[in-house]
Amino acid sequence: MLGLLRSSVKETGQTVVMVTHDPVAAAYADRVVLLADGRLAGDIDAPTAESVLDALRGLGG
Repeated sequence: MLGLLRSSVKETGQTVVMVTHDPVAAAYADRVVLLADGRLAGDIDAPTAESVLDALRGLGG
């Protein structure tokens, strides 16, 4: 399913906003915005599952 969303973004130029706690799912994104207590806590361009997981660990998640 995530591959289908990724293809749709690439082929049609659509924007997809996804909310997840799964670092593997987040790695499909072009950009990840991290929130903590409703506030911007970080931003990752070209995320990998490892970079998202490291950022979450840094937030205490």
